[in-house]
Amino acid sequence: MVEGHIMIGEDQALVPYLNGRRGGWMNVTRAHRPKLNEAPGHIIVQSEHIIMATSPDHDIQIAVAPPSGVEERNVEVVLLGGKTVHGFVSAAAHQRLSDYIGSQTGKFIWLQRASLAPDSRMLGDLALHMGAIELLKDLRESAPIEESPSMIEPTQ
Repeated sequence: MVEGHIMIGEDQALVPYLNGRRGGWMNVTRAHRPKLNEAPGHIIVQSEHIIMATSPDHDIQIAVAPPSGVEERNVEVVLLGGKTVHGFVSAAAHQRLSDYIGSQTGKFIWLQRASLAPDSRMLGDLALHMGAIELLKDLRESAPIEESPSMIEPTQ
């Protein structure tokens, strides 16, 4: 984990900023890795390797407000490596999660009111890299159950 500061436009949100990184590199100032007790400094990071990003002090907007006609969908996200995050995505009422993910234009999505399982540690709103998602589960009681003639068998 790296903590630090980035400079983005006054009215720009974090998700579009990360999705717009041409070349993938970004500057992080006053950066340090808390577990290593490092002194803050300047680093560059490859945005392709960012799993999630947030603004703990809420001074950066994470994403733009969703359009009308969408609902907050309670989801469980299992990340590569097994960590589980709960939160909400804004999807159309009858939209399948696969269509929601497929309709995203960048590599990062907005996960609202996220918490880390199993201890429910609050992470808040965050930008989540879709490449880090192993599976995404719809937690609504009314989630559609799709019937398929084939079953997905676990690999041996």
